Amino acid sequence: MKKLFPLILSLAFLILLFYYLPPEEILSFLRLITIESFLLASFFYGLSHLTRSIRWKILLEDLSLFQTFLINSANVFLNNLLPARTGELSWFYYSKRMGVELKKSLGVFLLGRLLDLLGLVVVFLFLYALQSGRIEFYLVSGLFVLLPFFFVKFMKTSITSTAFAYLLSGLSVILKFSSLVVLMDAEPSVGLFLSFSGGELSSVLPIHTFGGFGTYELSFSLPQKLLSEPLKDLLQMAFVFHVFLLLSSALYGLPSVYLLHRKKFKP
Repeated sequence: MKKLFPLILSLAFLILLFYYLPPEEILSFLRLITIESFLLASFFYGLSHLTRSIRWKILLEDLSLFQTFLINSANVFLNNLLPARTGELSWFYYSKRMGVELKKSLGVFLLGRLLDLLGLVVVFLFLYALQSGRIEFYLVSGLFVLLPFFFVKFMKTSITSTAFAYLLSGLSVILKFSSLVVLMDAEPSVGLFLSFSGGELSSVLPIHTFGGFGTYELSFSLPQKLLSEPLKDLLQMAFVFHVFLLLSSALYGLPSVYLLHRKKFKP
């Protein structure tokens, strides 16, 4: 029964989703997405992939940018597809195939995930400071910028490498958020970024099932719902952006998985 619980809950989320969003309304909303906005959003999403791959290249000095791009693309695709972060196992599997020791890949992985989380926090605080004009939030965001450097010794990376990796993590967050803004022709705001962050964090939930349908939409919608935004509009945006992410990650991820299994890399 415990194994079925996430699936049952996800189905309940989907029923709720389609209760608020009948298929005809979803199709009508999708027609508002232009080819130009889709391609531009895909461009920003691709740049986000590239910056993350450069980040991994800095932290894994022995691998080429091509190798880290393949690992990153496969990892993102499998994370989007598989339940409760089981796709993360691909990171260790593929990095080991390329000769990276488990201890090294684990340390780099943990540092990368920490930088991803802090990148979301710093960008949110900076956006809030810009929107509210409250200078103390610039100072708080500065404190979060310094936080990863306390982990440098533990992660066995240099301060320079950590600084560049942190910068690229924040840039990756901004580029991916830009793909949402462009795709939906939306006004960037603190509320929208909160929803984006909720969607980003949804795959860590134990109820996150294959594809994340339902859990992603609710995780995206609830932050702005708490700010009294219409739930129906938020669910529409979440569903369309979720489909965009699945398609775009598959565009990079499927060829990467194929090459990782077919191509022999020297350890």
